[in-house]
Amino acid sequence: MMLQPKFSWKDHYQFPLRWNIYADRSVSMGYHQILSPNSYIDNVNSYFATAIKSDKETQNYYFDYKVYNTNEKSFVLDGEATDLGKVIDHIAEVESELVGAIIISDGQITKGEQKQSQLKDLSIPIYTIGVGDTIPLVDIAIQALEAPTVVIKGEEMEINVTLSSYGRVHERVNVLLFKGKKLIGSKFLQLQGDGSLSNAKFRIAPQTLGENDYIIKTSVLADEINIKNNNQFFQVTVLKDRYKVALITGSPNFNTGPLKKIIKNIPRVELDHYIQQGEKFISSINKFWSTSYELIIFDNFPLAPISNRWQQILAKKLVSQKSSLFLVAGPNTDNKSAESIYPFFHVQHSKNMIEDNKSRQWYWSENDFILKHLYNDLFDSNNNENLFPPLHPKIFIETADNISSLAYYDNSSIPLLVSGEVDGLRSGIWTSSDFSTLYYKLTETEHQDISVSLLNNLFSWLMRTSGENELYFRVNKNSYQQGEEVHVVGSHFDNDLKNISSMTGYITLSSEENTPITYELNYNPINEQWETRFLAGKAGSYSFEIILENENDYYTQNGELFIDESQIELNQVSVNKEILQYISSLTKGKYVPWESRAEVIGNINPELKQEYIVKNARLNENIIGLALLIILISIEWYIRRVIGLN
Repeated sequence: MMLQPKFSWKDHYQFPLRWNIYADRSVSMGYHQILSPNSYIDNVNSYFATAIKSDKETQNYYFDYKVYNTNEKSFVLDGEATDLGKVIDHIAEVESELVGAIIISDGQITKGEQKQSQLKDLSIPIYTIGVGDTIPLVDIAIQALEAPTVVIKGEEMEINVTLSSYGRVHERVNVLLFKGKKLIGSKFLQLQGDGSLSNAKFRIAPQTLGENDYIIKTSVLADEINIKNNNQFFQVTVLKDRYKVALITGSPNFNTGPLKKIIKNIPRVELDHYIQQGEKFISSINKFWSTSYELIIFDNFPLAPISNRWQQILAKKLVSQKSSLFLVAGPNTDNKSAESIYPFFHVQHSKNMIEDNKSRQWYWSENDFILKHLYNDLFDSNNNENLFPPLHPKIFIETADNISSLAYYDNSSIPLLVSGEVDGLRSGIWTSSDFSTLYYKLTETEHQDISVSLLNNLFSWLMRTSGENELYFRVNKNSYQQGEEVHVVGSHFDNDLKNISSMTGYITLSSEENTPITYELNYNPINEQWETRFLAGKAGSYSFEIILENENDYYTQNGELFIDESQIELNQVSVNKEILQYISSLTKGKYVPWESRAEVIGNINPELKQEYIVKNARLNENIIGLALLIILISIEWYIRRVIGLN
């Protein structure tokens, strides 16, 4: 015991090793001309059965962009994409249990990455069986399309089209650009085939406002396998290059200067100023009636009730031109004259009046939808009572439905600012005659931009240059093949780039049959747009919602897209012999064509892995050994005592 004797012995273990066989179930496997889909499926099932007869330990799998046990996925050729990297990962996980692995595929990788370093580390051979035609079927496809989502009318935009061509293609094709059914551009491209890419560029200057629908089309080649990818639809939103604003001043006053300055500083705004002098205007009021305006502003106007004739002509102008209205009360505005235009603003004279005729403090209303979306970036709260100067109430109004009161005078129900939309026409009223007081009071202070931003945001909303439709996003197609990459790009047209870092964006796809899926949007500072990419999944019609948000702002856009049952893999229907040979050579396996598949299955035989493990034990560390030793010594002492040796 003092010498601490050590005993050593060997244990012999045996356990069976197996083969894993992986059969490609992606859609491209059903389009090879050398065998039909049913023939391929039947032959693979027969191959699986033969392998199990040769060695019952063999395990069979299907794969596309995932690996499946044969009992968890039906053997139908509808896989959305092919990812051989997932097969390599699966083999590596169980490498110690395998003799080798067999991959049956056409070798066309449409998703994932090659696992070159991982292949070198494998100690088992991988045999590959190449299925399919050696010459790729002919196909050309619009691989990518780059175009802005929103432009200004008349500005030139560039459209970049990338074409991919597969098979033995050495022909010229015509790339056509249509606006609706009208051909507006044409380019010839010389294709090289074998997966090469070719580019065509178009430059156009859109002139039609609103959403413009465009289609890119290519020629159809003889024997082309898939013509659904030969055209692509996209939309570009065209905004006005100029927004016309009319400022009608009844009598020049202290508000007129700040109003003109703010309006002229709004991008792409052209101002016409009409000043009343007696019964005439400078400039002529005839120009006002004949010109279409996005926004009409009444400044200290009218000085007297307008006539019925004036009301009728103005009503027709507003309806036909969809013009918005805004009234700024002035020192010469009175309730009687203002009442003659109240019907255009959907307000009426209020019986509640402030009698003391003094300037009063005021506050912003809370939880108002328009206030939340237009003014939340201007100030934090109403807590700073000294920030805004008291203002003088001039006209007293009550609002109707759909017209919101955005600000009130203290201790009253009299609104300072109202705005809203009725029957598609937007309007607003500033009821104080002291807008200039607010403007100049904040000048040269840290809050000097508040009064400017206040009217800037409101006028932009009235002119519909901003508001609920500030997102201009587009998916690169409206119809996709399963497994095809969906590219989402877009912008918030009037985005303040200083706030980009605080914004997050995402797109959510939903359909009646499938659980909603969300993908994150990332901002690309080079292109100054948001974008994301993902693979089209299950076939069907999808609606999507795009959201950009931060603590203060929330913008949404909705749309639809369709995923067809045809597959992106149809672009590459041939056996990629090179990649299959590469996999086998790195693992000391062998590549064979489909016709010689029996050569590989001949390697499948039962095989046992033998391991010898040397075990060691010290007597004084082994409880059982110590107990046995004590028992033996006790027996010896007892016997010696009985026979009288002690």
